[in-house]
Amino acid sequence: MKILIVDDEPRHLRGMAKLVSEMRPNAEIVVAKDGAAAMEIIRVDRPQIMLTDIQMPNMDGLTLLKWLENEPHRPKVVMVSAYNLFEYAQTALRHGAYDYLLKPIDTDKVEDILRRLDAQIATESKQDEVSEKLKDRLKLTSSAYQKNLLLLWLSGNLSAVEQEELEALDIVQGSGTVIFSELTIRLEEDKSLHTPALLQQLEHLGSYYGQASTFSLNSLRDDVFQAITIVRTQAPFQHRREEIRSAFTALSKEWLPIGRLVHGIGSSCFSLLEQLPQSYRSAQTACIYNFHDRWQGVLFHDELRLSSKSFHLDGERLFEALQDTDPMAAIMLCRSAFHDLAGEGQTEPQLIKECASLTLMKIKSRTRDVVERNFGSVLTNTVITEIPTCDSFSKLLGLLEYQLRDLHQALRNMKQGKSEIIMDKCLSWIQEKYMEDLTLEMAAEQFAFNPSYFSTLIKSRTGKSFSDHITEARMRRAKELLRAGTLKIYDIAAQCGYRDTKYFCRVFKKQNGLSPETYKHKSLSTNRDEI
Repeated sequence: MKILIVDDEPRHLRGMAKLVSEMRPNAEIVVAKDGAAAMEIIRVDRPQIMLTDIQMPNMDGLTLLKWLENEPHRPKVVMVSAYNLFEYAQTALRHGAYDYLLKPIDTDKVEDILRRLDAQIATESKQDEVSEKLKDRLKLTSSAYQKNLLLLWLSGNLSAVEQEELEALDIVQGSGTVIFSELTIRLEEDKSLHTPALLQQLEHLGSYYGQASTFSLNSLRDDVFQAITIVRTQAPFQHRREEIRSAFTALSKEWLPIGRLVHGIGSSCFSLLEQLPQSYRSAQTACIYNFHDRWQGVLFHDELRLSSKSFHLDGERLFEALQDTDPMAAIMLCRSAFHDLAGEGQTEPQLIKECASLTLMKIKSRTRDVVERNFGSVLTNTVITEIPTCDSFSKLLGLLEYQLRDLHQALRNMKQGKSEIIMDKCLSWIQEKYMEDLTLEMAAEQFAFNPSYFSTLIKSRTGKSFSDHITEARMRRAKELLRAGTLKIYDIAAQCGYRDTKYFCRVFKKQNGLSPETYKHKSLSTNRDEI
């Protein structure tokens, strides 16, 4: 069965395609970004079912539905409508739509509609019983039909007649297991040129351990090829674990020039006929966890001890580390947090990707007013397009580290451009606040800098330390008050930010060569002489 999904929103399109594929893994899913693109697909691929959004550019869903009225092939149409467009969905039903779905999508509603469509299409396509049985018998000799029958079985969609046909297949007799293999193909490679050879190699390798049959699966992504290998064997597959791991690892290395090949090995089946779907699901899960490089691309399902680790990465500490002269402090902080989360390869890959996306979004928010706006767009694009398709933990870390290095450089560039302005503001701030108990940390926080970096910046830009500037500001004020001659020394010390009068006197004498009292008397004498 072919199912066409039409939506101009890429996120909605991917989400619906993924949902329908999970519900109907045996179906071929095709997608279009608007009604105009869907027209060509309908004429060439002739899908049986179409799920289409209503509001789209170029050609909307209602116009597409009207166009179908004059076409020789008309798929069953399900309209997808937002809540505020419900009246459009009603109009669509009057023009021949089979049903409608409201956004946000209810998965139970989708399953119900697909189930009813399956039944209707099956009824409409039913032919003469005698000729159908003959056709079915001929199909039993076809590997393509066997594949279709197996995929229907694995998705739980076999009819009673198909169940009988399945039970007659040699491939599901006896004991054995399932191997789920996935090849992520490099962008420059053509999948169609390589996948037939891979199917042969997988089946050939599986035959070393029993009677093997390999089938390709449908994938939502053009750069991903998936296959299952059913191996009939008397001995439990796991008894030859190291030998099997070595053989499949060698195959993965052979395919490295084409892409990343990984394998998940499912649970053993004492009866394939009864337990193969369960083994298939466990193999598929194991294959997903090959995201972790520590498994080297081959994972037996019974090696999984799923982790429930929490993610701990202090966003403020990371931001401070990004302001150091070297980005490695931030990178090591990030590495440590994600290695801890990975839990020796036992943490769900999707959770790790979500934490990576959250980390970048927090960094974007924290640096929004510090770096140029286009850098935030780069981070958003990474979260939306690159992280979801990362097929290994090492690639994900590499992606994060690349972004951290770029952000570190962006912060440095912005600081270098603003340093002169910042210094002027800082010196003015010290002049205003000199009476307070100022610290380097307070100043760094005031101007959004790491304290260590801020200290170095002040020294390099002015030739004096932060404390030197505070002392100078206080001494200037002290001289003014001493020359006025109206206050006691302890009052002048307090007004200049010194709680300890003796300490004030020592600092003043060190800076000016005279005690405050002597400076005061000399200043008063000079003033009288001038009068």
